[in-house]
Amino acid sequence: MKRTVEMLLVAALISGGGGLAFAADPMEEKEATPSIGERLTKDAINGTLMKMDGEYYSIRNTDGELVKVHVDKSTKLDKVVEGDMVKAYVTDKNHVTTLQRVEK
Repeated sequence: MKRTVEMLLVAALISGGGGLAFAADPMEEKEATPSIGERLTKDAINGTLMKMDGEYYSIRNTDGELVKVHVDKSTKLDKVVEGDMVKAYVTDKNHVTTLQRVEK
């Protein structure tokens, strides 16, 4: 009986573990969606995320300028890494309210 339970457990682990190789890319999940108000009232910076330094991110915009923006716990964020194309909705003080990863 004990041997049967062990074999079932091993079979379950093997069959369940095989699905991990085909797991969805966690970076595909979009988490941050700007509100209608943000879309209408906030400026947006489009560009490449160059550096993430604590609460400050640097984005090279489409004009080639490097813009330093502030993020904190109130910022709605997609999962991003340096080199990603992003769209940042910012206040007049360069605080990001929503940061989205966009397709290249």
